[in-house]
Amino acid sequence: MAIEKLAETLMEKLRFITKAETVIGEPIQAGESTVVPVSRVSLGFGFGGHQGKGDTSASGGGASVEPVAFLVIKGDDVRIMPITKDSSLVSKVMDIVPDVMNKFTGKKSLNDV
Repeated sequence: MAIEKLAETLMEKLRFITKAETVIGEPIQAGESTVVPVSRVSLGFGFGGHQGKGDTSASGGGASVEPVAFLVIKGDDVRIMPITKDSSLVSKVMDIVPDVMNKFTGKKSLNDV
Protein backbone atom coordinates (compact mmCIF):
# COMPACT_ATOMS: atom_id res chain seq x y z
CA MET A 1 0.00 0.00 0.00
CA ALA A 2 1.38 3.42 -0.91
CA ILE A 3 2.30 5.68 2.00
CA GLU A 4 -0.28 8.28 0.91
CA LYS A 5 -3.09 5.70 0.98
CA LEU A 6 -1.86 4.42 4.35
CA ALA A 7 -1.92 7.95 5.80
CA GLU A 8 -5.39 8.61 4.38
CA THR A 9 -6.77 5.37 5.85
CA LEU A 10 -5.19 6.07 9.22
CA MET A 11 -6.65 9.58 9.35
CA GLU A 12 -10.13 8.24 8.48
CA LYS A 13 -9.93 5.77 11.36
CA LEU A 14 -8.72 8.46 13.77
CA ARG A 15 -11.58 10.75 12.73
CA PHE A 16 -14.03 7.95 13.54
CA ILE A 17 -12.44 7.26 16.95
CA THR A 18 -12.44 10.91 18.01
CA LYS A 19 -16.00 11.76 17.01
CA ALA A 20 -17.93 13.86 19.50
CA GLU A 21 -19.99 10.88 20.71
CA THR A 22 -16.80 9.29 22.03
CA VAL A 23 -15.99 12.28 24.25
CA ILE A 24 -19.55 13.22 25.24
CA GLY A 25 -21.43 9.94 25.67
CA GLU A 26 -25.04 9.03 25.01
CA PRO A 27 -27.40 10.67 27.54
CA ILE A 28 -29.02 8.28 30.02
CA GLN A 29 -32.50 9.18 31.25
CA ALA A 30 -33.14 8.41 34.94
CA GLY A 31 -36.46 9.70 36.14
CA GLU A 32 -36.53 13.48 35.77
CA SER A 33 -32.74 13.65 35.39
CA THR A 34 -30.34 12.99 32.54
CA VAL A 35 -26.82 11.66 33.09
CA VAL A 36 -24.21 12.28 30.39
CA PRO A 37 -20.79 10.57 30.58
CA VAL A 38 -17.76 12.68 29.63
CA SER A 39 -14.48 11.03 28.56
CA ARG A 40 -10.94 11.96 27.62
CA VAL A 41 -9.64 10.50 24.35
CA SER A 42 -5.89 10.06 23.84
CA LEU A 43 -4.33 8.96 20.57
CA GLY A 44 -0.87 8.11 19.35
CA PHE A 45 0.19 6.88 15.94
CA GLY A 46 2.98 6.68 13.47
CA PHE A 47 3.53 5.50 9.94
CA GLY A 48 6.33 5.25 7.47
CA GLY A 49 7.32 3.68 4.23
CA HIS A 50 10.03 3.07 1.70
CA GLN A 51 9.77 3.19 -2.06
CA GLY A 52 12.35 1.33 -4.00
CA LYS A 53 12.90 -2.20 -5.26
CA GLY A 54 10.10 -3.39 -3.00
CA ASP A 55 7.66 -0.78 -1.73
CA THR A 56 7.00 -1.22 1.96
CA SER A 57 4.89 0.69 4.43
CA ALA A 58 3.78 0.20 7.99
CA SER A 59 1.67 1.92 10.60
CA GLY A 60 0.90 1.56 14.26
CA GLY A 61 -1.13 3.37 16.80
CA GLY A 62 -3.13 3.23 19.94
CA ALA A 63 -6.02 4.95 21.61
CA SER A 64 -7.49 5.17 25.06
CA VAL A 65 -10.85 6.43 26.24
CA GLU A 66 -10.91 7.39 29.91
CA PRO A 67 -14.13 8.43 31.67
CA VAL A 68 -13.50 11.69 33.56
CA ALA A 69 -16.91 12.93 34.73
CA PHE A 70 -20.68 12.75 34.53
CA LEU A 71 -23.00 15.66 33.80
CA VAL A 72 -26.21 15.39 35.79
CA ILE A 73 -29.03 17.51 34.38
CA LYS A 74 -32.34 18.02 36.18
CA GLY A 75 -34.50 20.82 34.87
CA ASP A 76 -32.35 23.96 34.76
CA ASP A 77 -29.83 22.51 37.25
CA VAL A 78 -26.63 21.11 35.67
CA ARG A 79 -23.94 19.57 37.85
CA ILE A 80 -20.66 17.92 37.01
CA MET A 81 -19.54 14.90 39.01
CA PRO A 82 -15.83 14.35 38.35
CA ILE A 83 -14.20 10.95 38.54
CA THR A 84 -10.94 11.34 40.45
CA LYS A 85 -7.75 9.62 39.30
CA ASP A 86 -6.92 8.26 42.74
CA SER A 87 -9.53 5.51 42.54
CA SER A 88 -10.43 2.98 39.93
CA LEU A 89 -13.32 3.69 37.56
CA VAL A 90 -15.43 0.81 38.83
CA SER A 91 -14.89 1.83 42.44
CA LYS A 92 -15.76 5.45 41.73
CA VAL A 93 -18.89 4.57 39.76
CA MET A 94 -20.03 2.27 42.55
CA ASP A 95 -19.44 5.10 45.04
CA ILE A 96 -21.49 7.69 43.12
CA VAL A 97 -24.35 5.52 41.83
CA PRO A 98 -26.30 5.57 45.14
CA ASP A 99 -25.89 9.36 45.45
CA VAL A 100 -26.93 9.92 41.84
CA MET A 101 -29.96 7.65 42.20
CA ASN A 102 -30.92 9.32 45.50
CA LYS A 103 -30.73 12.71 43.83
CA PHE A 104 -33.10 11.44 41.16
CA THR A 105 -35.58 10.12 43.69
CA GLY A 106 -35.15 12.92 46.25
CA LYS A 107 -33.98 10.54 49.02
CA LYS A 108 -31.08 11.26 51.34
CA SER A 109 -28.01 9.04 51.08
CA LEU A 110 -26.55 7.22 54.08
CA ASN A 111 -23.74 9.80 54.08
CA ASP A 112 -26.28 12.61 54.63
CA VAL A 113 -27.85 11.02 57.73
